[in-house]
Amino acid sequence: MTYSARVTSKTQAPEESAWSAEYLASIVDSSDDAIIGKTLDGIITSWNKGAERIYGYTAEEVVGRPISILIPEDRPDELPGIMEKLGRGERIDHYQTERVRKDGTHVSVSVSISPVHDAAGHVIGASAIARDITEQERAVREALTLREQFIAVAAHELRTPLTAIFARLQLVERRLGNPDYGRDALARDVGAMRRGAEKIRVLLERLLDVSRIRSGRLALERAPTDVAALVRAVANEYAESSGHLVNVVAASKDELVDLDAVRMEEVVLNLIDNAAKYGPSDKPVDVSVAVKQDAVRIAVRDYGTGIPPDGREQLFEPFYRQQTDGRGVGLGLYLVREIVQLHGGTVAIEDGERQGTTFVITLPR
Repeated sequence: MTYSARVTSKTQAPEESAWSAEYLASIVDSSDDAIIGKTLDGIITSWNKGAERIYGYTAEEVVGRPISILIPEDRPDELPGIMEKLGRGERIDHYQTERVRKDGTHVSVSVSISPVHDAAGHVIGASAIARDITEQERAVREALTLREQFIAVAAHELRTPLTAIFARLQLVERRLGNPDYGRDALARDVGAMRRGAEKIRVLLERLLDVSRIRSGRLALERAPTDVAALVRAVANEYAESSGHLVNVVAASKDELVDLDAVRMEEVVLNLIDNAAKYGPSDKPVDVSVAVKQDAVRIAVRDYGTGIPPDGREQLFEPFYRQQTDGRGVGLGLYLVREIVQLHGGTVAIEDGERQGTTFVITLPR
């Protein structure tokens, strides 16, 4: 197939503004999309570099051969239907289908096919433009899977605290008519409802953070921060609210690091909470902070059974849970990794000296 055109400006001589056939052919050949010419019998007449990249055949290998070499065996009726429409002069827009590469693998493509007419207006062939949408399809599948996980986790995890809050409210409602219902009992009921509401708030914040991270909208608000003081404050608050012992070893002098304090508190809290959940209840969580000239190192250690090396990378995937016993929703470590990476840092998992697991965060200063 020959590509030629002539565009003439009113202010330019035709020879100055003419586009040569070679120029237009160069444009076609440089396209990332597959641009293929074929006859009404389905014989390939032209084949650009994009087609070579997507399908794996060179022009020399396919020109003169039937376009059916690209059609999967399980789609025998697809090509005749397309050619019939083209013969009637109809155009096919953004038709999503599969094609077969030279190596036998399948590729998802979006195809637009236009009939080619001669000077008398008769359809003499077709021009097809195909775009590789394999990665787009994969991304869509991942997004749908994540959405299903999101809905399942949200529905399951929200149900428990909501049920507890509703039951407690019903109990308070009945007790209000009892003259023996005093302030202490009311305080206990309100406290139980507050704890349930806090669980819902934390879960919703984590789910929103996942959405922000996925869409690139989680921004850091950095400021000079005393890391040792931050870690001590988080550890003390967690120990006081949970009753679990948390030991902190950190330099006593102030060492300021430029980071988002709110997000880093979330990181440290997630790691401490994770260590407490998967370690023995009678063993402490050990936290250490070491500030060096070029980096700060935060290590959180538990005394649990440890994590096999081949299962460590999965821990940082969203909604992945090491155990299916209902502890956590599988978002904590994912958020830890993403927030630390936004700071330009890394998260590593190390074996304990005798037992347990140590999560190590390294942040550039």
